[in-house]
Amino acid sequence: MFILGLESSCDDCSAAVVEETASGPVLRSLVRRSQDALHGPFGGVVPELAAREHLLQVRGTISDALDQAGIPLRRIDRIAVTQGPGLVGSLLTTFSASKAMAWRMNIPWVGVHHLLGHLNAARFAAPDLQFPALVLLVSGGHTHLYRALNWTRLELLQKTRDDAAGEAFDKGARMLNLGYPGGPIVDACAQKALKAALPFTPPKFRDGKASWSFSGLKTAMKLRIAAEPGLDHAGPEDARVQALCRSLQEAVSSWLLKPIPENAAAIEAQSLIISGGVACNSKLRAEAAKVADNLDLRLAIPEPKLCTDNGAMIASAGAVLAVVDSPWAENADSDLVLI
Repeated sequence: MFILGLESSCDDCSAAVVEETASGPVLRSLVRRSQDALHGPFGGVVPELAAREHLLQVRGTISDALDQAGIPLRRIDRIAVTQGPGLVGSLLTTFSASKAMAWRMNIPWVGVHHLLGHLNAARFAAPDLQFPALVLLVSGGHTHLYRALNWTRLELLQKTRDDAAGEAFDKGARMLNLGYPGGPIVDACAQKALKAALPFTPPKFRDGKASWSFSGLKTAMKLRIAAEPGLDHAGPEDARVQALCRSLQEAVSSWLLKPIPENAAAIEAQSLIISGGVACNSKLRAEAAKVADNLDLRLAIPEPKLCTDNGAMIASAGAVLAVVDSPWAENADSDLVLI
């Protein structure tokens, strides 16, 4: 079965062709058009600009994915598209295109929750993964810990109280004038550091409820930068900048992984899945491997190109979800709830 997957929930327009086989999904093509250069001057995504750019990109993105796979649209067995959550203007671009193609070619269609897409990106790395699994989905917009009963059912265990972990990277890089998106830049600077700066203090919650918070980390970054005149324009080759990036990266990584042992024991997890844009981070990947090894869990982290928003993860999820009998009544939903 060949699935065409489409994703445009934020600022990346992506299409992919995935073949679902008896041994799992096989990636036949992946096209991802980034808008980093467009949004970089603003230090973040501008929704209206993103939606307009998607309108310009969507046709060519789909065409290129089909061409790379060597598979015409008439041979596609199913179309899967991100239904939400996300920026509604961006979502509507590929959502509308997918329904138009499904109607014109009489192809079965399915809408996919964005987080189920990130979960199913792990199927490329470990299609035979054992459940229940502990799932850490972490990006610029989400920081959630789930119990997964299978590839389509997630039960929330905890989430961030305020900002997502990826936003801490983006805003930290912005405060240092390193560019956008911040995650890859912070990672690169951290790897060059000979040593870390002083560690950041993790947040404490009076109510004792399990969760994360990253708003205070951004404030701590701002105060440290303000305490060293010129640091905000020192550049990525400055040893102080590198040391601070290393401390930021170590804080995010350690905070994210801290609840893993307790939750893994509580749900009797067999596996650990980490996905989302922040899963590209080298420190998080290395420390997660150590944690999984200590807990005797099988670790599944998609390769970096499948961690960021992409059409392949949507196609992978679309392969295991039931198709919609009457998709024409469906609509994109910026606040789509994960059921």
